[in-house]
Amino acid sequence: MADRSWDDDIEYRRAVGRSRLMVAVASCCSLVVVGFVLLAVVGASAFVALVDVLAR
Repeated sequence: MADRSWDDDIEYRRAVGRSRLMVAVASCCSLVVVGFVLLAVVGASAFVALVDVLAR
């Protein structure tokens, strides 16, 4: 890709737009995964607390 020239501004802007879109999508996916992990941790701790209370 080193031999590619960006003579056309429209093509360059489209490439920049696509890269920004991909960064936004990747960021959203990362936040969703982090949210699921936090939800799993909170849910597991609540389940352990509930079992502990019921076992007494």
